Amino acid sequence: MDAPRIAVVGTGWWAANHHIPSLAAYEGAELVALCDPRTDRAREVAERHGGVRVVADVADLLDLRPDGVVVATPHVTHHEIASAALDAGVAVLVEKPLTTTAADAFDLVARSERRGVPLAVGYTDQYAPVSRLVRDAVQEGIGELVQVIAEFSSGTQGLFAAAEQDDDGEGAAEDQHPGTYGADQGGGQAHTQLTHVMGMVCWMTGVEVAEVAAFTNHRGQEVDVDDAASFRFAGGATGVVTSTGTAGESGGEQHRIRYLGTHGVVDQDMLTGRATWRRGDGVVVELRGPEEEDPPRTWLPARVLADVVAGRTENPAPGRAGAAAAAFVESMLTAARERAVVRVPQLPPRAG
Repeated sequence: MDAPRIAVVGTGWWAANHHIPSLAAYEGAELVALCDPRTDRAREVAERHGGVRVVADVADLLDLRPDGVVVATPHVTHHEIASAALDAGVAVLVEKPLTTTAADAFDLVARSERRGVPLAVGYTDQYAPVSRLVRDAVQEGIGELVQVIAEFSSGTQGLFAAAEQDDDGEGAAEDQHPGTYGADQGGGQAHTQLTHVMGMVCWMTGVEVAEVAAFTNHRGQEVDVDDAASFRFAGGATGVVTSTGTAGESGGEQHRIRYLGTHGVVDQDMLTGRATWRRGDGVVVELRGPEEEDPPRTWLPARVLADVVAGRTENPAPGRAGAAAAAFVESMLTAARERAVVRVPQLPPRAG
C-alpha cells in the first residue's frame, strides 16, 4: 500500500493546524475527507487543501471506506467515534486522551485487537525519533525499574477558565474553542495534560500502574488545574507525577521524566526531545533526535498513522499504553476526590 486513504474527524483548532495540513502535504498518504457536524467550518478548512470532500456524519465518512481515521474531537466523544471506525476495520489515531474512562479505553483496545487493526493515541512526543532510543534504554539499559519521577507543567489554566464561558465551541478553525475543554467535555489538567506524561511512562516502561493516591487543586474552577500523585506499578516499582496548568505566565513549563533502575538512570526532556542515559558502569550516553525537525513534531502523528497502515513503521503510541494511562488518570482523580489509595484497573489479556 503506497498511499493509505486517511480521513479526519473534527476540524477544530488542533486538527486544522496540525493533522490536516500534515496529511495534505504528505506524499505517503491521501487525505480523502473531513468530517464535522459544523460543515461550514469543515468546508473552510477543506478549501485550504484543494477542496477535499466534507461530510457531517461519521457513518457517511465510513461509507467512503478510508484506510485510517484521525479522531480530533472533544474527549468525551472519542469512544463512540473510534468504536465505529474500528468495528468497520479502519485504523484509528485518537487524540489524547484515548478516553476519559478505563472501561471505554479497554473496550477500544479489545475492538482493535479483535479486528486486527491499529489503534494509536496522539501523544505527540512518542512520535519523535528520540523516544524509541529512550525506550530501549529504559527497558534494556537500566536494569530492574525502581522508581519514576515525572512532571508536566504547562499554561492551560487560562484555557480552562475560558471554557466556563464558552458553551459550544463555535468559531473559526483557527480558534482554540475552549468550550471543548470544559468539565462536561472531559477537560481539566489530568485529562488534557498529565495524560501526556503518563502515556509516555506507560509506553516507556511497558508496565501498568497498580495503585495511586493523589491530591488536586481546582483553583476555583470546575476542573482540576494542579495534580500530584504517588503510585505503585504492578511489580513493585514506585513513582510520583505532578502537573499544573499555571506554568505559562511564569515561563516554568517542564515536561520531564526520570527513570531510575538498579543499574542506571534515564533523564528524559520531552520539550527538547533529548535524554541522558547514565549507565551503571559510569558511561553517560546522550540520546537525541535530529536537530532540525521537518515536519514539525506536531505533524508526525497523522503521518505515522498512514505509515503504520502501510506497514512502513511500528506504532509508537499503541492503544494499550494509552488505555493504561486513561485508567491511571481516572483512578487518580477518584483517589483525590475520595482521599484514598485507589486500585487502578488492569488491562485484560490481548483479544483475538
